[in-house]
Amino acid sequence: MPGRTLVDSLLEGSVVEPVHRLDTQSDLVVSPVSLSLRAVALTPVSGADLELLRRWQADGSSLCLWTMRRDILSQEEFTQAFASRLRNYYHIFLMIHYGGRPVGFIYSYEPNFLDGHAFVTAYLDPDYRDRGIAAIAGLLFANYLFSYFPFRKLYCDVFEYNYRSLAALTGAGLATEGVFRAHRFYGGRYWTMYRLALYREEFYRRFSPVIQRLMRLSGAKRR
Repeated sequence: MPGRTLVDSLLEGSVVEPVHRLDTQSDLVVSPVSLSLRAVALTPVSGADLELLRRWQADGSSLCLWTMRRDILSQEEFTQAFASRLRNYYHIFLMIHYGGRPVGFIYSYEPNFLDGHAFVTAYLDPDYRDRGIAAIAGLLFANYLFSYFPFRKLYCDVFEYNYRSLAALTGAGLATEGVFRAHRFYGGRYWTMYRLALYREEFYRRFSPVIQRLMRLSGAKRR
């Protein structure tokens, strides 16, 4: 096909498929092709998303909140780097859509299937924060990871100056498992990084009723 690139080929094969199906929460399992609740949907990334992803990942005002990376790349450099990360770094990478338009992304990385844990990071466009979108995306993604992979817990690394995320995640019940003092240099000083953990059992104890209610509301709306 003319105009086809390595990334197009790579992204075409990035459709999420379950590796392990766990039946302990079968009533809450979400199909990989219908990761959506209300107006929020998680979809596989496509070549059409690359320019938007590059702009988000070049936004110096937000870059410091969710990644240790500090390089700002051209579109060509970003395309090559992103293709490499899809191959070698990301476990699952999904776009967050709200009302049918892409507003962010969420991904897992460093999966450890022997010990049963993985890391998760999310980004949301500043114009769509504080609307509950990140919370629903997080619920969907955690439910998917716990349902289809043998993970006992999911880790999130949060920098001390990311006050909103730190408050939201600890308020949602994530436990602090690690404190890395003076770990991140930003704004002329060193900041602590917290490693927070979401445990499978705690997730379903806290959020099963919420997920079921959202699913019922979503289903009623569609009808």
